[in-house]
Amino acid sequence: MNAIGDPRPDKPGEEPAIILVGIKGSSYYVVKGDEFMDQLLLVDGKFPFPIVCLNFETMIDATRILGGTFSVADCWALHPEVVNRLRDEKKLIESHN
Repeated sequence: MNAIGDPRPDKPGEEPAIILVGIKGSSYYVVKGDEFMDQLLLVDGKFPFPIVCLNFETMIDATRILGGTFSVADCWALHPEVVNRLRDEKKLIESHN
């Protein structure tokens, strides 16, 4: 696992500690790393980064790619302004699927 606040993974190819899913650029969900939620919400919180955000146009696209068992009902929602802050701080790697 990354050291808290360390932008470099300990091992090449290591899966990030925090993964988000974005839908239409307006709804965001924590699919991995919910133990860091409190720290993500703080402006000066300590958490491993970079954070990966997988963006999808629709929930159907997300389910198709992530698998039929994916459900946002099982995830914490994250306010878009928090994601914008992470983006501005260059702590977010985004993919658009």
